[in-house]
Amino acid sequence: MRQIVTLSLLTLSLFGHDIWITKSQESYRLHYGHLHIDKNHGGAKEIVYDPKKVTEVLCDAKALKPKQQYPLLFQGECRELFVFFENGYYTKTPYGLKNLPKNQVHMPLKSWQSFESVKYVKHSSKKPLSERLEIVLLKSASEIGDKIRLQIFYHKKPLSSVVVAYDGKPRGTSDSEGRVNLRVKHAGLQNIQATYRLKGDGVHADSIIHTSSLIFEVR
Repeated sequence: MRQIVTLSLLTLSLFGHDIWITKSQESYRLHYGHLHIDKNHGGAKEIVYDPKKVTEVLCDAKALKPKQQYPLLFQGECRELFVFFENGYYTKTPYGLKNLPKNQVHMPLKSWQSFESVKYVKHSSKKPLSERLEIVLLKSASEIGDKIRLQIFYHKKPLSSVVVAYDGKPRGTSDSEGRVNLRVKHAGLQNIQATYRLKGDGVHADSIIHTSSLIFEVR
């Protein structure tokens, strides 16, 4: 049974860190950290991630095998590049947060299994590439102030009542067909985020949290 994630949980889980992709002439690079870091934040813009957690990469309809290196680089040209992370289990305890399932820690308070994904779009196919949580760009923007149209999918089916954020701030909720409209606020990389929560087995995790980001550029 699916559950709607509250704004407070979104702020804590999904929007604490960003995943994004940048493109050069020869390759794509995967980043993790804070895309639009505030000068008062005090943290690092980029955080080192474990490349072994990347378990699926799709360049359009073609599956790619990523090299086990940091940072991850992908060669070639893609209309859309999709990257999926399996982050494992996290359990909150009185002694701090542990990267372990609930049944392997002492005095668990709250636990979840985390999956994250990011998609860089140059030219949108207007349909999902994967079976994962995914944001599809239905209508793009050519300049600041334009409205974009998005659709949220899970297992390639539209997903309603999902809170969607822009640069870490909740801006709308998907309708019965999984659609939501947002207005572009700035030029450069656009960072759209969504999250979806499922009930866990209660043994390893209380919940399963899927988060997904959509990255594209407005010049």
